[in-house]
Amino acid sequence: MSSFDSMASIHIPADWSDAAEYILSGDFQRILVIGSADAGKSTFCRFLREHALQAGRTVALLDADVGQKMLGPPACLTTAEPTRSRLLFVGTTNPILGWSRLVEGVRFLADTTAADLLIANTSGLLAGPGRRLKAAKITALAPDLLVALGDDPKLDEIMRDYPGLSALRLTRSPEAKRKTNGERRASRREAFQRYFTEASVVEFEHHDLLSINAGSYPTGLLVGFPDGQGGDAGLGILAEPSSMGTVRILTPVAPHLIRAITPGSICIDQNFADSPVQPAT
Repeated sequence: MSSFDSMASIHIPADWSDAAEYILSGDFQRILVIGSADAGKSTFCRFLREHALQAGRTVALLDADVGQKMLGPPACLTTAEPTRSRLLFVGTTNPILGWSRLVEGVRFLADTTAADLLIANTSGLLAGPGRRLKAAKITALAPDLLVALGDDPKLDEIMRDYPGLSALRLTRSPEAKRKTNGERRASRREAFQRYFTEASVVEFEHHDLLSINAGSYPTGLLVGFPDGQGGDAGLGILAEPSSMGTVRILTPVAPHLIRAITPGSICIDQNFADSPVQPAT
């Protein structure tokens, strides 16, 4: 997973500093950060994490955005904890399509952290299915504080749905910039490329992998490797098989950690751009 950028050169709004003092002086243990796309959610999470660490708290940062990542590769939930990082494969960069795995993954990662403060980041979807998904995440995470960034009126609607949940409404980051769809695709491509920088192709016999009909998956398919403890050891990209009965996978994961594969629903091309799996014809 990527390291955190320094916060030293970033302008921090005054109400963010006030919010950090309020949070760290209270008894909050689970913080959920919401806001529209490009409101500065990732920046606020890093800012709060840094302040919490300086205050002597043990902090887990949970990145529940499967598209525009703050931690680790896309198509995954990821956490940075005091003594470890964890990855849970969702299989898609579309949070609506990955709904079930995403919600259960948020619950699992939140419930298994050893940190005394969990800060969770989310996607910018706030309306329609995105609002319902946000509600499912809130139920799964069970936060004791909701932090809403920006002035999008949809945030008011979400907060009204939870009148008993403590909430803070903060200004969006003045340095946050709106991204085009092309910029978002480029960001995902760069994140995948970083993850697979040290990858190599490993080969397995079909019978060595606990998966269903592994040979029928398309070349380029993104796959996860279950670790047997509820998460995943990492990701791979299916390569062309060298012979019948073999599976070749591009991955940075050590071969001895790969015992099963979970197929995703996106393919990664040679330039690390993602696209949905095309239905068989």
